[in-house]
Amino acid sequence: MQTASMDGSTRRAAALATILRDAGARPGRPVVARMASADALATAACAAFALDRPFFPLDPNLPDGVTRNLLDQIGDHLKVDLSPEEILALPPGAAPPFLPPRGPALLIATSGSSGRPKAVVLTGEALAASARASAQATPLRPGDRWLACLPLFHIGGFSILTRCALAGADPVLHQGFDAARIHDALVEGGISHVSLTPTMLAQLLALDRPAPPTLRHALVGGAALPAELARRAARAGWPIQPTYGMSETCAQIATLPNLPPDWRSGCVGRSLPGVEIARDDEGRLKIRGPMLMRGYANPDLAPGEGVADGWFVANDLAEIAPDGSLTILGRADETIVTGGKKVHPAAVENLLAQCPGVTFVAVAGRPDPVWGAIVTALYCGPMLPDDLLNWCRGAMSGAWRPRAAVRLEAPPLLANGKPDRLKLRELARGDEAKAGTIRQNEGAVS
Repeated sequence: MQTASMDGSTRRAAALATILRDAGARPGRPVVARMASADALATAACAAFALDRPFFPLDPNLPDGVTRNLLDQIGDHLKVDLSPEEILALPPGAAPPFLPPRGPALLIATSGSSGRPKAVVLTGEALAASARASAQATPLRPGDRWLACLPLFHIGGFSILTRCALAGADPVLHQGFDAARIHDALVEGGISHVSLTPTMLAQLLALDRPAPPTLRHALVGGAALPAELARRAARAGWPIQPTYGMSETCAQIATLPNLPPDWRSGCVGRSLPGVEIARDDEGRLKIRGPMLMRGYANPDLAPGEGVADGWFVANDLAEIAPDGSLTILGRADETIVTGGKKVHPAAVENLLAQCPGVTFVAVAGRPDPVWGAIVTALYCGPMLPDDLLNWCRGAMSGAWRPRAAVRLEAPPLLANGKPDRLKLRELARGDEAKAGTIRQNEGAVS
């Protein structure tokens, strides 16, 4: 695991900026860096910003076809041809400020958790507005330290850099996630803030170590946070804050200041200052505000694609309480229709997470000629599939109860720690004998 401070990245940025200028960096031409190294990516971002150029960090593990499609979306670009090792060996110099351009500043690929990734265009103004709003929910002061273990080629990781730059705080960069090393860094590094996915949080809790003493904010997002996991973390002293955001909004748009005793999964509190939320006719979340994307990428980086009348319609179903509190029900395209009834996977996953011994759980639909789809649990843990289904009979009823289960050796995750929903749906549809699935046909789904 690579660990680095931002100071070294910015001090090398001047030398890299000179190389990029000589290679053809020009206004409006995105600088593309395809690498895993957090330190090298931070250096490349600072160099691009110093030249007032948009920056596009790319996951090097993306399939070549997906990478080509993303690059086709942005048109003409300048690729950083240096290796991470060459970037890290550049001579240090005067550190330019980490200041995104006012216009198009950051291009970021969506996670692609339920489809082909898109390149999102974010302006410097949007990144600054997002950082200011974030500081209202998760106060960030000069001298604070935010541990960044999410990859910088996803918005959850990169946004930490812009938040810290605006506040005068220090991002502490980690490449990859190893629970024991991350916990050591949280305890020994005087860390005040950390961003985690639920899977990361579960791995940290499995260490059975004391909560980091200096940690004030532990933002958990990227996927549905099971209520039992959140409560277990809170009982252990972790300052858990369920949060919600996406690439199209520069990440965070709603965050609970603390975890109430009656908290339920999906509740993320009121929207941050400057964020307007509403629902469309189908119950999807609509978002408007200064942190909204300029649009999905096109070769001219022209604004507006994916935004209508100032609103972006997410693919997430939501409830908005009279006091403005937001609850995310799950993705619209993941709703399972079984026997004519709609089931939101996140609600079932929250119940399944309470099953003893289950360390990871997801729910997807398996096509069925009678019911349309069968609710299928995909999980990690020692319990056999038929035992899990027996447990389900006593824990839930009706359409919500899984009729099939698939035991996994390890959860399929994307680089940003989110569950790979496409892979999970493939596993749910797979050959029963090969997947180790137990199928229960027990009459009407009602």
